[in-house]
Amino acid sequence: MQTFVFQADDAKELKKVLEADTLGEHSFTRLGYVLREGKAYGVPGYVLYFKTDSPDRYKTQLDAVPNCKELGGDAKRKVVDGIEGEEDNAAAGFGTVFG
Repeated sequence: MQTFVFQADDAKELKKVLEADTLGEHSFTRLGYVLREGKAYGVPGYVLYFKTDSPDRYKTQLDAVPNCKELGGDAKRKVVDGIEGEEDNAAAGFGTVFG
């Protein structure tokens, strides 16, 4: 699976796309995603993180969000490292509680 990170200024508009058609075969809800404030990762606005093998279907949906762009390079790496680090820490903590 490939990892994708997008940045958007308007969380309200982004959420409209993310929460639309929740039962559809190519819905973001089914896919699973992380939406966070970008300032934690040095990015303005909000960041959207997700993994998929068929990105074109999801990228097309994100075209409806004004000022939404895919991140690359160091900005993407910071977001990916930060979110995956948070997920790893959460899984380790959960295992400690119930392990």
